[in-house]
Amino acid sequence: MASQSEEKDLIGSILSDQDEKQEIIPKKARKNLSLKSKEFDPQIQSKQQEFQTSNASILSTGYQSHQKQRIFFQTQTSIEIQSQFSSAFQQTADQDNTCSFDNFQSFDSFGQLHRKQSTKKHYTMQPIGYQNQSLEFTSDQCIDGKLSLSQSDLEQICGNQLINRKIQNILDSNDINSKRLIFNQIEKICLKASKDMFGNYTVQKIFDVGSQDQKQRMYNLLINHIFDLSKNQYACRVVQKMIEFIKEYPEQLEIFLQILHPQMNLLLNDSNGNYVILSCFELFNKNQLIFIIPLIEDSLQYMSKQTYGCRVIQRVLEQYPLEQTQRILDILMTIASQLCYQEFGNYIIQYLLRSGPQKEKQIICQIIKDNFEQLSINKFGSNTVEKYIDIMGPNQIIKILCSISNDQFVFYNLSTNAYGNYVMKKVLISGDPSLQYLKSLLKQYPDLIQRIKNSDFGQRVGLIMDAL
Repeated sequence: MASQSEEKDLIGSILSDQDEKQEIIPKKARKNLSLKSKEFDPQIQSKQQEFQTSNASILSTGYQSHQKQRIFFQTQTSIEIQSQFSSAFQQTADQDNTCSFDNFQSFDSFGQLHRKQSTKKHYTMQPIGYQNQSLEFTSDQCIDGKLSLSQSDLEQICGNQLINRKIQNILDSNDINSKRLIFNQIEKICLKASKDMFGNYTVQKIFDVGSQDQKQRMYNLLINHIFDLSKNQYACRVVQKMIEFIKEYPEQLEIFLQILHPQMNLLLNDSNGNYVILSCFELFNKNQLIFIIPLIEDSLQYMSKQTYGCRVIQRVLEQYPLEQTQRILDILMTIASQLCYQEFGNYIIQYLLRSGPQKEKQIICQIIKDNFEQLSINKFGSNTVEKYIDIMGPNQIIKILCSISNDQFVFYNLSTNAYGNYVMKKVLISGDPSLQYLKSLLKQYPDLIQRIKNSDFGQRVGLIMDAL
């Protein structure tokens, strides 16, 4: 039987062995923990990023948080629990490179690691914005700083705005291989793409940045459908690019006009077709288009009320001598009073007031004076009156302004009107000597000036009257 001293030595030896084992276990367990390829050792005094836990506590790999690390890693010496944490931590790290611990809730009093009971979140990387020439792209479309191009992209040219912007941006680059792939695809569907809301811009881009051979091939594919394309609201823009392409090639230009000539009358009466005709006048020699003038005479009433039709008429009046356009002018004078009130026709009247022959200018001036008040309070008619005042001066209409209409002075009726007040301001700021007659009348009726100031549209007119 061992003595007391021997027993104490034996117990001390056992306790010493247990302390050594307790000291060894955490170290071995810590070797199983890893952050990707780096071994995690809380003894290393390095400044690492802090990780926010779900219960607002902070886990740090730095020296200052050593006590928190001991609580975290040494609460339970069991290899099984530490392995459980290692597995959970590794899974989270694989899902999110930020190594967030938000998927874990806390440790209980026994050091058990609990996961949140809420639904697991799936983290995705948000693409970084990439902007070039006002077109926005995302990083998932970029490879080594270049926009990637897939076969599915090429198959979605029609009807897809983003794909077309992406393709146009590639066409602007120097990537010859990608340009060739894009052209080969567009070549197959060029007719459909030209009529597409978004695809037409890509076809136009081919005529802008494509090689000479590519432009010629695209032109040859579309030229036989030129009439159909010219009447389409999107494809008519492609036709303009075709016109720009052939304007330096007389032979191709002649063929183009020969194809278009039989249908020219229909294009003049089409809202999209007369846009193509306007492009022809802007880019072709006027002698090549002289055959269009008789057709314009027959379609004049329709064209004068269209956005691009009225521009075609003005272009013809600008480019051709009077002996070739006199019949057009005669027809315009028969409908001049109507055109003064018309949304687009009033631009033709303004052009004739500014640059028309003297005979036609006098006719228009008389029409304006005879219908001065009615035109001044009309949205489009007021434009013609203002142009008249700019060119002829207000001296011809001062007496009209001072006359009585509907039991009130005309200048009062115009000053308080939504459109007429612009005419009054144009008269008052002209500085014409004839304004003295109007000034003397205004001094006799100060109450009218006050009423004009108190109206919705006459405030600024009243202030100008005070300054006279």
